[in-house]
Amino acid sequence: MIATISKAKAGIIRTDFVSYSNRAGLRLAACLDHSGELRDRPWVIVAPKYGETKKSNLHLAYHLAANGLNVLRFDHTNHVGESEGPMLDFVLPGAVEDVTASLNFLTANFGVDRVVIVANSLSARCALRAAAQDHRVVKFISVAGVVNLLATMTEIYREDILGQYRQGRRWGITNFLGLELHGDVFLDTLIQSGLHDLAGTISDVQKLQVPLVWFYAERDTWVRRDEVNRVVASNSQARLVLVEAAMHEVRENPRAAEQLFLEIIWSCLEDSPCPADVAGKLAVPNKKLLIEQNRRERERLRRADAPTESETDFWSGYLQKYSILERSSDYQEYLRLVGRLCGPVRPGAAVLDAGCGTGLFGVWVLHEAWKSGELSSLTEPVVYVGLDLTERGLTDAMAKHLTVRQAVPPGVMPGLQYSLVDFDLLDGEKPGGRGLPFLAGTFDLICCSLVLSYLKRPQVLLRELHRVLRPGGILVTSSMKPHCDLSVIYRDSISSQVTVEEIDAGRNLLRAAGKIKLKEEIGHYAFFSQNELATLVGDAGFKLSESHLSLGEQAVVVKATK
Repeated sequence: MIATISKAKAGIIRTDFVSYSNRAGLRLAACLDHSGELRDRPWVIVAPKYGETKKSNLHLAYHLAANGLNVLRFDHTNHVGESEGPMLDFVLPGAVEDVTASLNFLTANFGVDRVVIVANSLSARCALRAAAQDHRVVKFISVAGVVNLLATMTEIYREDILGQYRQGRRWGITNFLGLELHGDVFLDTLIQSGLHDLAGTISDVQKLQVPLVWFYAERDTWVRRDEVNRVVASNSQARLVLVEAAMHEVRENPRAAEQLFLEIIWSCLEDSPCPADVAGKLAVPNKKLLIEQNRRERERLRRADAPTESETDFWSGYLQKYSILERSSDYQEYLRLVGRLCGPVRPGAAVLDAGCGTGLFGVWVLHEAWKSGELSSLTEPVVYVGLDLTERGLTDAMAKHLTVRQAVPPGVMPGLQYSLVDFDLLDGEKPGGRGLPFLAGTFDLICCSLVLSYLKRPQVLLRELHRVLRPGGILVTSSMKPHCDLSVIYRDSISSQVTVEEIDAGRNLLRAAGKIKLKEEIGHYAFFSQNELATLVGDAGFKLSESHLSLGEQAVVVKATK
């Protein structure tokens, strides 16, 4: 047993912002979450996931504090968040040193000599090295931990980056899992430290003289089950726990994430396996207190990581990278679902594509109508209007539309009129901003695909869409779900590609996805669950008809009527 479960008074959990330095002299920004009895409670260090900050562990930290534990969570140096150092200088040995610096801080300030460590994904590999070298760690908990970074990188990038570096190739400033780094320094320190392969992980696990709990995600794309089995088998005190139906980003499956969450808390408290009725044995923090702390930390992050490019510039670049996903089977299935929910093209229909991007939905409408013969037999023309804020998106959309029209015989599409309009959907959120440039009841069908999450006030656009939709008209809208995991879609997309350019496009998409993920954590973007999207649509005046998961179950799609 780590500690007798002594539930704190949930209403008095507090957070202290602190700082301390690592061996390189860089300042770490950290949070202490506790119930006021710092010297009389056991301690847990929760390390941030690569590409995330200490705020991502707030929910777990407050639940641990509610159950009588003190928690230290920190931002890595040379990383995203509030700690010192540019992201370009991030290396894994530096992340190891940050964990050790956190242990030193607890010892120096509170006399702590017994600590549980919880770490996730790549962070788990770094924290494991620190734990293997430090007797103060009394238990190590890995969540979807990377065990063979060489294999993971090869799976993601479709080439042996480390092997090429050893042979003399130099990468300069490059992107690693969504963040820009000095690639050659990163790879050199990775090899020199032995943090890159399975043998190094097994060596560190064998050095651990304390209990090890390894949570493995059943559907993990980047970490192989057989290699995790070898790691766990190398330590007699290690225990493997399978997280069923979970991907590498475990939080994308709310049910699996909730069970995992409870098991992590239990593992921090107890050495025994988690009981079936664990929820009834654990305390929960005050929800209002948790929400307020989340808001406070989000504001701090916004100040520390303010975007350096406009939304227009970001999305112009992003749309250049998005094309590779358009060819994936998951995306094609998503388009078919959206099309089915929209229904057939009818004579005289006016269709609005709000946030048309590269025009794929509009092209789908044209193609399906052409195949069905509806466009050639319409007694009244169909009007298609696409809106987007980027010149790049509109240019690509126009090219796609022209390609479709040129592919069909002359005269087959006489019943179609279309227009692509440069319009910033964010404009309506600004003081004095204008709404959509259409009269009330203009459109029979509106599609708003994967747009709402990127607006600060999506309800403003939804109310405008309700205004311009005719009574009885259809709205089909969608959002990526919270903590979405595109790893399977990404893998399937690049596995079918053969050219260097297409594989490079896949890497660029992964790069952009890393920026989106950080913007989600900071609060610039907000993704919605099925219930949340249904509520947003209902609050705007629509009547919900259907709700689905699509795009590899990573997107929520709803149909509603006016």
